[in-house]
Amino acid sequence: MAISDHQAANRRAWQSFAARYVEPAEKGWAASEPHWGIWAIPERDVGLLPEDLSGSRCLEIGCGAGYVSAWMARRRGTAVGIDPTPNQLATARRLESIHRLGVSFVEGFGESLPFPDACFDFAISEYGAALWADPYRWVPEAARVLRPGARLVFMTNHAFQIVCAPDDEESPLSKTLQRPYLGLFRTKWTDSAGEVEFHLPHGQWIDLLRTSGFEVERLVEMGAPPGAESRYAWADARWAESWPTEEAWCVRRR
Repeated sequence: MAISDHQAANRRAWQSFAARYVEPAEKGWAASEPHWGIWAIPERDVGLLPEDLSGSRCLEIGCGAGYVSAWMARRRGTAVGIDPTPNQLATARRLESIHRLGVSFVEGFGESLPFPDACFDFAISEYGAALWADPYRWVPEAARVLRPGARLVFMTNHAFQIVCAPDDEESPLSKTLQRPYLGLFRTKWTDSAGEVEFHLPHGQWIDLLRTSGFEVERLVEMGAPPGAESRYAWADARWAESWPTEEAWCVRRR
């Protein structure tokens, strides 16, 4: 199947980015408690994963190096991760061979999942498809492969962060608006390697989720906790004490 321009660009970019994420992946696979996003917020503070996934088939969409899949396996879920980037999957498979949690990995795009209808009980995307895939394609695909009543959780940049981010990704977040909120969709940064991000205003997320067969249960808006630090140059902890940098949507398949 032919892939789109943004899929090719994002896979190419992440082939080169993958080496930067080996060390964080190793820490994530070894972590005793999940932690989320650029500020490493503990799971106990946000509650994005069910405590017990026994008997559940779980899917991570855009899994990268697979540490979220490892967390689901540690909660007794049968975990599958899918990602289009061979170098990221090589890290994931190496770490699975070390930790032996029973996670399986598939190469593919979130916009065209190679799974039957209604075959998963839980799905999640921490960035991954939530940031790098066309939401008008990957959200309906997630709905298709989830059983009725199953939950989808996805985490990405908060819309506030995107409209306050300078075009140069290395510059810190601004207290003035840098781009329109209305019309958010495709974003290419001036210093990027050609990759394409996808963001939506909250109203459009809600419309898309509902038309795809989901009910919104929670929207978790995350800023920087006290004393937080980040590896990203743009992530200003003082800015993020007042405004959210990340959002996590928790929805359920009707």
